[in-house]
Amino acid sequence: MGLWQAYPEIQNELIKVENYMKEAIPSRKKLLTDICLELIEAGGKRLRPAFVILGAKFGNYDESKIIPLAASMELLHTATLVHDDIIDDSKLRRGRVTVQEKWGEDMAVYVGDYLFTKAFTILSDKMHYEHLNKIAHGFKTICEGEIDQYEIKYNMDVTVLDYLKRIYRKTAVLFIMSILTGAYESKCKRETLNTLGKFAAYFGMAFQIYDDLLDYVSSEEIEGKPIGNDIRQGIYTLPLLYALEDKKVCPQIKNLLYKKADITNEEISKVIQLVRQTKALEKTKKLKEKFIKKAIVTIEKLSNNKYKNISMDLLKLL
Repeated sequence: MGLWQAYPEIQNELIKVENYMKEAIPSRKKLLTDICLELIEAGGKRLRPAFVILGAKFGNYDESKIIPLAASMELLHTATLVHDDIIDDSKLRRGRVTVQEKWGEDMAVYVGDYLFTKAFTILSDKMHYEHLNKIAHGFKTICEGEIDQYEIKYNMDVTVLDYLKRIYRKTAVLFIMSILTGAYESKCKRETLNTLGKFAAYFGMAFQIYDDLLDYVSSEEIEGKPIGNDIRQGIYTLPLLYALEDKKVCPQIKNLLYKKADITNEEISKVIQLVRQTKALEKTKKLKEKFIKKAIVTIEKLSNNKYKNISMDLLKLL
């Protein structure tokens, strides 16, 4: 959790979240417990639980509620990653072998399902019913976002608007759910709830655009996961969509994409090279910056405090 060293107020709470997850996760099935603990110990940025904590800090912070709720959001996020790795046939995640690669698809499905169950068990125990209902609807939206993505695989006619709608459902909604979970349970005012929700939405959009950009500017060694796997899976993200608007390289890119799942690593590298030759990366960065600016304008509406400043600092990660 090196990211949070500069913010001990958040880091100390995230350590409690980590410990809570380890205590809550055990099953009577040792293998299931061991795999889940391995996933927790793999670490990560812990942004979703941090958003729960940040949201709660704008109201009446109650550690006995917020730590479990923050843990539940991280477990939900981890469950989606386990299932995503099955769908994408990913071999690596955070520099480690994925559950489906190490233990097989069946066990990965069980692990993901178990994590979902654990998360909602915690939520139902610690969260007010009215708020829990909103979170359940939010998760329904995330599931629908996954189906949206499935239905447009290998579709080269996907628009930028289609892409933005998809990443809102798949990524931004979980950030919204996280920050509002903390804000709801700390009894934040309606105006604060609305502001935090919008901030999380803009942050989530910028976060996903940034993540998609890394496929074209980073490496597998740095990211700890395969680069270009989205191309092989037929998930065409913003840099590629912008590149397809360039008449010079569009025919070459399409000729490679027509191979769908049969595209080779060398051909994926060629696609990435062609994208880099266009203004696609520049346009992608500009749209990301647009969402970052919207997030800043939104969060500035709140009263000045250290948690508002931390929220703004998080945008510098993107």
